[in-house]
Amino acid sequence: MQFHIRGAFVGGRRVDLAASLLSRLAAGSLLVLLGATWPLWSPQGEFPRVPFVGWFLGIPAWLEWAALGGCGIALLIALIFAAKARAMRWAVAVSTLAITVLVLADQHCLQPWLYQLVVLQIVLAALPASEAIALARMFVVSIYLFSALCKLDRSFFDAGGGQIVEGLLRCLGLADRVSVDTRMLLAGSVAAAELLIAVGLCWRQSRKFAWPASIGMHLLLLAALGPWGENSQPGVLLWNVYFILQNAILFGLAGELPAADSGADVLSTGCRSEWPRRAVRCLVAFVILFPLTDFFGLCDVWPAWAVYATGPERLRVFVKAADRDHLPASIRRYLEQPRFEDDLCLVRIDRWSLDASRAPIYPQNRFRLGVALAIADMGPLGDTMLVELDSAANRFTGKRTSRQLKGRAAIVSELNSYWLNGFPRKNGN
Repeated sequence: MQFHIRGAFVGGRRVDLAASLLSRLAAGSLLVLLGATWPLWSPQGEFPRVPFVGWFLGIPAWLEWAALGGCGIALLIALIFAAKARAMRWAVAVSTLAITVLVLADQHCLQPWLYQLVVLQIVLAALPASEAIALARMFVVSIYLFSALCKLDRSFFDAGGGQIVEGLLRCLGLADRVSVDTRMLLAGSVAAAELLIAVGLCWRQSRKFAWPASIGMHLLLLAALGPWGENSQPGVLLWNVYFILQNAILFGLAGELPAADSGADVLSTGCRSEWPRRAVRCLVAFVILFPLTDFFGLCDVWPAWAVYATGPERLRVFVKAADRDHLPASIRRYLEQPRFEDDLCLVRIDRWSLDASRAPIYPQNRFRLGVALAIADMGPLGDTMLVELDSAANRFTGKRTSRQLKGRAAIVSELNSYWLNGFPRKNGN
């Protein structure tokens, strides 16, 4: 009996330490990633801003600046006072409220790392250490699981693994030496490895092998997406670094979780009321299950963890070559050469997003249509703009349905068909 009590005590201390370190890591990572993508959060950024709801089309810039400042201060408090339950809870509440305002004001801000870290902070602040670690593990497993499932489709294999495989081959100097069939095999290996890691993290016996494998996977992603591979923006690389540190703490340092003790729960969280804990449990359940609604078109790509996937819907924006001079210089640099058949120039809005906001463009066609409308109004281009929309790829055949929208009126009509807002904010708002 004495051995078990001592083991539970040691295990409990490890879990408390892991929860405290993970809280600080989440707050510190949010600060670092916000800094790495600072143009994304600035109300004065040049890339179009598309709110989630129409009420935020006229949000004043001072409110966004206040939310951004309040978020930074709250995250600093969470980083410094992670061991003080009351201060931690207030800091997380303030930062979550501020981030909610910023995300509602611009869908582009809902980066997958932001979504993950905000949920993780809420869990760690509101629940006792052992329960927080257990739910955080379930959350991370769900991320790997849905990320793997979105890659187990025909489009990912046909694309040869997309950015991941291409970047890794480029890093190794093999980009021109690997056949199409080999790329498809590597694409399948990427999806299968991520799925095996997700499954392996679910059980005690396999977890000791799965979490080191997850770290190896993120190291390979850093090689594929880093300067010698795809040369992605720092935010993408920092998110992978975060995962390495997170998994070392969450699945390594925390060890096996001791049995929960209700008296210890109250002391460790300072929460004598049960309803906040129930609310957080419901939040975690919702976040874990929400990606399932992607099959019904209710969940956006990034909240469904379809990162590095090739199957989601796509959109391309074209302008007439004769209209190029009507656009600002900041956009003209992202125009490709005119196509021979129709004299149309592709606007690389994805590259514009990476350069202007230091973050990948939000992948929904709803958002990208808003960007297209903002470009049309900068011209003004009137009825000369052309937008091509592709549906999500069929999981088994890889086929898509495509259609075109010509002119501003057609774009506006399409945007009116969405449940969520797709209209961009006017300059100065």
